[in-house]
Amino acid sequence: MYACIAVDGEISDTETDKLCELLVVKTLFHNQDLADHYHNSMLAHKQIGSKQLIDSSVSMVQESNRATLFTLTMELLLADGILGKKEKEIAEYLTDALFLDSNTAKKIVEVMLIRNAGNFVIVN
Repeated sequence: MYACIAVDGEISDTETDKLCELLVVKTLFHNQDLADHYHNSMLAHKQIGSKQLIDSSVSMVQESNRATLFTLTMELLLADGILGKKEKEIAEYLTDALFLDSNTAKKIVEVMLIRNAGNFVIVN
């Protein structure tokens, strides 16, 4: 998730707040050393970038959690109200990296857009 919100070189306070909220609320992340994971993700991102960080992490995501992770990531990407070109590209990259069916990914994005209608701007 960090790799996706950091892809544009800027992580807004809103994105950081949303990431923290998701990590605390979702049982998927319970019993994890979140500060350590965040720190490691930040360092790795600086060294290898978003796509390689995703590539090195995706094997740790159980298949049953992949659609959920994609949904949470889209929630993060939309948190600051702006979906830029690099964010759209990384969402597509994540879809492929997670071996997520494109129809499933499209449905998730459609629901997120409906849910957040009027709350964000898509930058071309």
